[in-house]
Amino acid sequence: MFRHLRAIRGSRTASVSLAGLILAAPSLIAPAMAQNVARNDAGVEFVTVTATRGTEQRNLDVSATVLSADQVMQAPQLSIDQVVNKIPGIFTSQQPGTQLHPTGQPFSIRGFGTSTNINTLLLIDGIPANDPFFRTVDFAQVPKGSVQSLEVIRGGGASSSWGNLAMGGIVDVVTKQPSEAIGVDLSGGSFGGYNGQATGGIDAGGGLLLGADVSFNHSDGYFQTPEQFRHPRMMPTQSQNENYRVSAVYAPDADTAFYLSATHHRIGEHGLVWDVTRNVWETDRIAGGGSRKLSETDSLNFTAWYGQGQMFTQNASNTSYTLFTPTAGTPFVSQTEKVSYHHDGGSLFYKGEWGALKDISIGGDIRNIWAHDPLNLFSATAQTGTLVADAKHQFQGLYAQATWKPESIPLQVTAGVREDFWQAVDGALNGNFRGSNISAAVPDQNYDHFSPRLGVKYFLPEGFDLRAAVYSNFAAPGMNQMYRSFISGTNYTTYNANLAPQTNLGREVGIDWVRDDFHLSFTLYDNSLKKFIDFATVQSGCAAANNYCGTGIVGIAGGSLRQYVNAGNATLKGFELLGDWSILDGLAVNGGVSMTDAYLTSSNYTTPSAGVIPDPVRQQLGQVPRWTVTGGVNWNVTEDLMLSLTGKTFPAFWNNTSHTQLNSAATLFDLGGSYRVREGLQLYFVAQNIFGRTYYDQGLAVTTTNGSTVSGSTIPALGIPFNMTAGVRFAL
Repeated sequence: MFRHLRAIRGSRTASVSLAGLILAAPSLIAPAMAQNVARNDAGVEFVTVTATRGTEQRNLDVSATVLSADQVMQAPQLSIDQVVNKIPGIFTSQQPGTQLHPTGQPFSIRGFGTSTNINTLLLIDGIPANDPFFRTVDFAQVPKGSVQSLEVIRGGGASSSWGNLAMGGIVDVVTKQPSEAIGVDLSGGSFGGYNGQATGGIDAGGGLLLGADVSFNHSDGYFQTPEQFRHPRMMPTQSQNENYRVSAVYAPDADTAFYLSATHHRIGEHGLVWDVTRNVWETDRIAGGGSRKLSETDSLNFTAWYGQGQMFTQNASNTSYTLFTPTAGTPFVSQTEKVSYHHDGGSLFYKGEWGALKDISIGGDIRNIWAHDPLNLFSATAQTGTLVADAKHQFQGLYAQATWKPESIPLQVTAGVREDFWQAVDGALNGNFRGSNISAAVPDQNYDHFSPRLGVKYFLPEGFDLRAAVYSNFAAPGMNQMYRSFISGTNYTTYNANLAPQTNLGREVGIDWVRDDFHLSFTLYDNSLKKFIDFATVQSGCAAANNYCGTGIVGIAGGSLRQYVNAGNATLKGFELLGDWSILDGLAVNGGVSMTDAYLTSSNYTTPSAGVIPDPVRQQLGQVPRWTVTGGVNWNVTEDLMLSLTGKTFPAFWNNTSHTQLNSAATLFDLGGSYRVREGLQLYFVAQNIFGRTYYDQGLAVTTTNGSTVSGSTIPALGIPFNMTAGVRFAL
């Protein structure tokens, strides 16, 4: 299913993508040539990776995987987040993304990315798509049928091109350009689910293509809370996902291409555990770009976008409930929040070749984010307070990268530099809680970071390649981490004016082997991360004697003060072994083993509080399984019948760095198939967790670090159970 290495053999139809028009190599600009797949004289296909701003995958000095549109559609999962979760080296929640709280979705490559500290960059058509305020990743923005290719760059080797958040790696979802064909996809299945997508377009003449894409997904959800812990007012998480997109591609001549798209995305959730909880996540975006071919090898390219969004959350509490008394008490709305934000940005870059220097990319990019976060707090009987956070973040970056390919040596050397500038300005927190006024002007911050990278790749005989890369990168703290404040019971999560960016020095070495239809890749990596950001309890026993932990808020008497903090320095190291093999015509297998040791080497928060160490050293970071194994089989049984099987196994792992919540080990398999009835008509099915494995995706909590006594205050959540969906795709 996956393509890991430098060359991709076999027959495949190449089609045009929006990002390919802008980010691919200059020779790929004209409509008849605007492909992200090139072929050499021997008939071997090479993939151009747009996440690296147009480098062929065979020339990358870092580990990468590219899935084609067909591979994404054939994957036995319903949504992009679950497809991505089966790619070796990536770890996300085993619960559907549309049934998780928008602020709590982990997304990790090589250990970079927990639900509280995401450092992996999502791109959609080369434009940053992490939530501007929370930095979480919402893969539901793009339905499966809209994907032209899905690209993964592991590690920070591409951060010299992209800067902030690309520390752990990049996932670029490249969407399809408009097509005159009208396509319809309808399906239904478990949990009251029904889904639909319709796409179409017209050729308006004169090099102008217009298209539209509409999709929806509904699920009544499954019970994430285990039966023995359910309160009568608990319910499955119902969700409704909608996407609307219009796009245009204009190529007036063979040397020029432009695109423009407008999207609206909305997820509504009801019943995250309690029946009074609700979430609505909405985003709108207008994006465009263009490319002008200057010569056979050189081009000038640009992108620009404007987006706005809001996230409404209504959370619940039941102060009498525990796991030991699951029917006690009555839930009430404890918090409502409606974050609104808008953001804009763009990039301008030159792409070309100068003699032995190939893949030259020189450019700059900017991004601005404005956020307004009003939050209302309630007890069981009345409103208790209001907190309002405001801020603006600004990013600017300049970069240059090129690859030297001497003619006499089978060697390539890629060097890049990037200078990033970040400003956090106009930050403020205002409000009140139980009669205590809260007012703070958060000091402005200015920061710049120089990010060099150097990589080499040596091409050996018999299909072997050796590669190595070293790089430096950074990740600015998110707005959620710096400004968002709320009070739950007597626990106060407050802003942190001193939160500093994280910096990383990454190193990796690898070997690739391509022989006929057998591909194998091995990579060792080591990252030294400074000023690791974690969510921690920084002070307990808030009382009048210590001015309620220095806050002056009488209503948190006896409670704790929590913040996002620079906990200390960390190491994230390990290896990846990836492979795929076309055993026979129509039968292929793939697999991967990833191991990550991720731990703090130093910590500022090791003093226990009631037996809990906020950030212990030399213990695995939260939400980072030490190892994962993935595998898959694709079998074209006949010309019209195809079956796919994927599997993933991982050990038990801690859900937080303080090691007070343990998630289950699990081995999971998904099965899918499709049958072409005739040209333009296909039946298909997807079955997930086919052996009905029951496990905790968010486990039982314990009272002390690495302890065994169960805490009754944390409600566990089950991973997705067996479910099945069947559907039909047809073209008009």
